[in-house]
Amino acid sequence: MSDYRIEKLRCPVVVRLHSGDSVTGEIFLQPFVRPGGGDERPLDILNSREPFFPLALPDGDTLLVAKEQVLAVATEQGAGGDAADEEIEGLSRPMVVEVRLINGDKHAGAIFLDMPTERPRLLDFLNRDGERFLTLHGTERRFLINRQAIEHVRPLD
Repeated sequence: MSDYRIEKLRCPVVVRLHSGDSVTGEIFLQPFVRPGGGDERPLDILNSREPFFPLALPDGDTLLVAKEQVLAVATEQGAGGDAADEEIEGLSRPMVVEVRLINGDKHAGAIFLDMPTERPRLLDFLNRDGERFLTLHGTERRFLINRQAIEHVRPLD
């Protein structure tokens, strides 16, 4: 490794854009940057303040993707996550929902309501400020969904 390069991990993703295109590539993640340890996650990249993120394409090129143009990012379940995430999910209340995006795409899965109340409500979770993207856990994929791209959410349980 060069003294001038920062070692990065790569996480395969599929990025769904407002244009209707889906782009397959890899997000670059830094090892051991989260408080308390743990590797950076795709959700950390998408919720950071920077308006763009790099996406490595299979042909070796790199796109600089505007987060505002991203509807959703799909990752394999467990990719780019760690045991701390699973522990938090184990302590949170899961709610099975269907999310419809403004382009008509629908995704079903579980949202973990990690709210500081005894009876967290889905509405309170969705209205919480601060994070641009939320995580929806599907059976095989994890979807990181841009809150501004959500048309509606329907509880399934």
